[in-house]
Amino acid sequence: MKKPTLLYASPFWPKKSGISEYSEALINGLDNNFQLTLVTDDYNIENSKIRSKYNIIKYDSAKSFEGYDYIIYNFGNNPDYHSYMYEMIQRYPGYIILHDYILYYLTVGYYSKKNLLFQKIYEMEGVRGIQIVKDSLKEIESRNLLLHKQIASLLPMNQEIISKAKGIFVHSEYTENILRNRFKEIDIYKINLVKCGMTEVNRNDFLHRYLKINKNDYIIGSVGFIAETKQNELICHAVKKYNEKHEKKIHYVMIGEGNYVDHLLDTYIHKTGFLNNGNFFEAIASCDLIMNLRYPYNGESSATLIQCMAMRKPCVVTDIGWFSELPDSCVIKVPINCSCDDLVLILKKARDGSLEYIENNAKRYVEDHCLPERVAGKIFEECTMSNDGSRKI
Repeated sequence: MKKPTLLYASPFWPKKSGISEYSEALINGLDNNFQLTLVTDDYNIENSKIRSKYNIIKYDSAKSFEGYDYIIYNFGNNPDYHSYMYEMIQRYPGYIILHDYILYYLTVGYYSKKNLLFQKIYEMEGVRGIQIVKDSLKEIESRNLLLHKQIASLLPMNQEIISKAKGIFVHSEYTENILRNRFKEIDIYKINLVKCGMTEVNRNDFLHRYLKINKNDYIIGSVGFIAETKQNELICHAVKKYNEKHEKKIHYVMIGEGNYVDHLLDTYIHKTGFLNNGNFFEAIASCDLIMNLRYPYNGESSATLIQCMAMRKPCVVTDIGWFSELPDSCVIKVPINCSCDDLVLILKKARDGSLEYIENNAKRYVEDHCLPERVAGKIFEECTMSNDGSRKI
């Protein structure tokens, strides 16, 4: 039987995005059921195996994308990586994999370049949205609304994209429930995140060598872009407070880019900057404990957390949204109002106790639920199955 054709729009490496990593894993599963064509922005995909295996089209508004059985857009919130998809879906509706319920940054970035931003804020968020922006402009001098991070969680700005969806795939019941309440006419499907990248590395001392950390020192890691919502600052203060009280110090390494806590860097607080894929996974392997905190929360999930769990790393997460839905046996959960002292206690318990039970359960969870073939099979089933149980094509 001939496979249905699928046009798949997403960033890929060298675009520095978790969605790039996600897509490189997912298409291996989708390839089992679909005849794939990839559509990217104006760059060359880094992975030579992908370039040789798939038909790849660079987006151009003058091109026609008619004739495919299905189109899937893998949407994130970064305007640099997803703006071409914003334009494309207005003309070619399709299914959406939605990683972030709030698309403030994508929409603001897209319409800022078209001089339509305030008109679109009014259309999507009404008078309330305009007032929120006006109030923020009084506090922050810059008229670049991408810098007004404190209002992002108040303005979802997602209606134009979601209204063009034939169906939406999300990763949490949290986001599923929000969408069902607001967009009752659109089919919503919950799928698990995909396990991405390597899970076995040859060495677990990369950070020790890279940052000149003693071989037996305890390392806590945070993975991904360093930002206020990741609560890196809280973790920095907790590590400093822990080290003031204990002779055996711990190191906190932020594996990623971002400068908002640079003022807190010291002998035991580090950041790596961007790492290539090989070093990225070696850095995770070097860590004894992973911190993946989120607040404020914008409905996102975390592919990097799944990567860490697959590598048998004990992970501490905020008890909110998608993170709350992970089994208690697989991660360590802290409340959204977790204080510095609370976190110090968590660090002490983690260092002094055995976390093997959580490590093993985390790896088993990923193997049972997050393999690309399993997730892609769910996507194929929902795209191609009619309500009466028959195939659509």
